[in-house]
Amino acid sequence: MSGPTGARQEPSGKGLRVCLLLRYFTVGGLERVVTSLANELVERGVDVRVVALAVAKRNALMTELDPRVEAITLSGPPLRRLAAVARLTRGRVVHLHFGDGRIHPLVRLALRGRRTVVSYHSDYTHKRSRLRNRIDRYVNRRTDQILAVSQAVRDFCTSQIGLEQERVEVVPNAIRVDCPKRADKGEHGGLVVISLAGLYPHKNQATVLAGVAAARRRGVDVQLRVIGDGPQMAQLYQQSVALGIAEAVEWYGQVWRRDLVLPLLTTSQVFVSASRFEGMPISILEAMAAGLPLVLSDISSHRETAGEAGLYFAPDKPGELAAALEGLAADAHRRKELGETSLERSGLFDLDRFTDRHLQVYRRVSGR
Repeated sequence: MSGPTGARQEPSGKGLRVCLLLRYFTVGGLERVVTSLANELVERGVDVRVVALAVAKRNALMTELDPRVEAITLSGPPLRRLAAVARLTRGRVVHLHFGDGRIHPLVRLALRGRRTVVSYHSDYTHKRSRLRNRIDRYVNRRTDQILAVSQAVRDFCTSQIGLEQERVEVVPNAIRVDCPKRADKGEHGGLVVISLAGLYPHKNQATVLAGVAAARRRGVDVQLRVIGDGPQMAQLYQQSVALGIAEAVEWYGQVWRRDLVLPLLTTSQVFVSASRFEGMPISILEAMAAGLPLVLSDISSHRETAGEAGLYFAPDKPGELAAALEGLAADAHRRKELGETSLERSGLFDLDRFTDRHLQVYRRVSGR
C-alpha cells in the first residue's frame, strides 16, 4: 500500500500487546528471528515483551534487542516460573517460539485463556516420537494460529504431528538485505568456504570436513571457516586432525555480532551446509544476501530456501560435496552466476513483509 508520494505505508501495531515466549534466549537462528520480529514490531508501535523460560549458556544475542523491547529471563523452581508466565502474558497475544522440538505442555496450561500463536521453526523429526506428536496435536487444539517458517516445516506439522492443513500458515523467515557489495577474489583454483552452524549431530558438520578433505585430495586448495560451537566441537576438531586438514580449517566459535560475521561472509567464496534437518535457515538467508554461491545438502527446506542459487549433494556423500567444490574452484564465472542468483533470491525474504504477516495474525487472533 502506498501513499500519495508512492512511499510504502507500514501497518501500525498501536494498541497491540504481544509476548514472544521462548525456552531460552541463546545464540541461534531462532533467536535471531525473534530478535528481528521484536525489533520490527516495536518500531511499528506494538507493546512487545520477550520472555525466556530459562537462562541459556550463551545469552549475548539479547543485547541486539531494541531497548524499547521489555526482555525478561525467568529462573527458579518450575512452578514459580509457570506462575510468572501466567502473570507476564496476561492481556497479551502470546507467540510461542520453542526450537528444541519439545512440547512443553505445562507451559500451555499456564497460558489457558490467552490468545496464542505457535511457530514451528524446523522439521523436528529427529527429536520426536509418536507419543510426543500425539501430545503436540492435543495441546494445539486451543492454539489460535499455527505458523510454519517454510512449506517443508508445514509438511512436518501436517504429516507427522497430524495438524489440519488449513490451520498451519507459512510465514517464511526474513532478514534485512543490506550487505556491502562483495568481490570474488579467488585465484589459482583456491576456494574459501564458510559454514555457519551449531556443532550438533543433525547439522552434520562431519560431512563438511570429509568433503573438504576429499576436495583437497583432488588438488583443490580449499580453506574452511567454521562459525559455530556446540557439543561436537572436540570431536570435529579431532576429525580435522585425522583427515590431515587441521591447518586448512579456521574455528571461530560462537561469533554472533553481525559486524564480525559480515566481513567473514563477504570475503568467502562459497557457503556450505550439510544439515539433515532444517526449517528456513537464517544462515542461508544471510549468505544469499552476501551474494554467495551455495553448496547445500539435498533436503526439502534447503531447496525451498535457496532454489537455483544452490548446488546440492546427498547429506551422507562427502564425495558429492567435494565434486561441487572442485567445480566451483575451477569456474569463476559459475561462482559469479550463482552469487548473483543468491543475491536476487534474497529479496524474496523481505523483513517488512514478514512483519506485516505477523501483525495480520496478531490482529486476527485478538479480534482487532
